[in-house]
Amino acid sequence: MKLTAEVSRYFEDLSCGKNNLVTSDDLLKMIDNKEEVFILDIRAKEDYDEKHIPTSVHCPWKEVGEFIEDDVFTKDDQIVVVCYSGQTAGQTVGILRALGYKACSLKGGINTGWKNDNLPIEASCGS
Repeated sequence: MKLTAEVSRYFEDLSCGKNNLVTSDDLLKMIDNKEEVFILDIRAKEDYDEKHIPTSVHCPWKEVGEFIEDDVFTKDDQIVVVCYSGQTAGQTVGILRALGYKACSLKGGINTGWKNDNLPIEASCGS
């Protein structure tokens, strides 16, 4: 089974020290260098609207399955999942990697990673 292989690879990677995290500085470099990266912000919409990482796309964590079904991102995309502290993003990354996606989470999330490093934040107009 393909799923079993992906899950095995996920745990094998973890045992070899691959933690599936990206630092805020490394993510900013990816953005500045215009690298192909799909930044998936899974926080509440009102928090996303208040402030978010430039180029990120909002999707509440409970709707990530719909993004998968709708092919919003592909298994070829490098996906960085962002939440408040990194906990929920890490869980989401585990699921995405088990399904064969190239995903990692923002170390420390937006609150203790990105924001504490005083990196750029955008706002959007809520509807």
